Amino acid sequence: MAGVRLVYKLYQYYQLSTSFLYAALLARWLILMPLVGSRFLPGGIHEFFIYLMLCSSVVETLWLFKFYGLKNGLLSRTFLKDLNFIYLVRVIHFYDDYEHALILKNASYSSFIICLSLSQAYCHWCKLFKRKGVKERTVIWKINTYITLPILYLSEFALLLLNIQVKNYHSTPTLEIINRAVLLAFFPILLTAYKKLLTK
Repeated sequence: MAGVRLVYKLYQYYQLSTSFLYAALLARWLILMPLVGSRFLPGGIHEFFIYLMLCSSVVETLWLFKFYGLKNGLLSRTFLKDLNFIYLVRVIHFYDDYEHALILKNASYSSFIICLSLSQAYCHWCKLFKRKGVKERTVIWKINTYITLPILYLSEFALLLLNIQVKNYHSTPTLEIINRAVLLAFFPILLTAYKKLLTK
């Protein structure tokens, strides 16, 4: 029983801290953007943004497998989301020259950060209080579902498209093939997952 309580407390701590960190990401953007503009924004936010997205996705995947098992976890929308975020980290990391990466100075980079912060802070906060079998479509849920998420998806697609168009030395022939395959499959997979969200 003590072990179960510990696991539950750790899960709560993960959801609460992740929600807070995504809110902090938004606050960081709100502070930096007026001060430095989009030209120098990546230098002040990119590392925090990338490592937050990577770590939260990896840990969420582990919790997913813990509670739902490997098979059900792999078939869930949450795993698809986490896999997508981990892939995106690989594609736009630019670990040694992100201050100069042209695609990170595009408006889609800022819109992605804003919508990611809002959607993930809301998502992880809701999981703190989620009750099985209860469906609550509040005003915030509607704003997140019908405004924030579509902008997030379009921003990500724009970043992936720019990543193919703007050549960089981090890319490899294999990664370029994967990137093009992801772009082709992006909207069919996205629309399927989005439809499930609307009908759940």
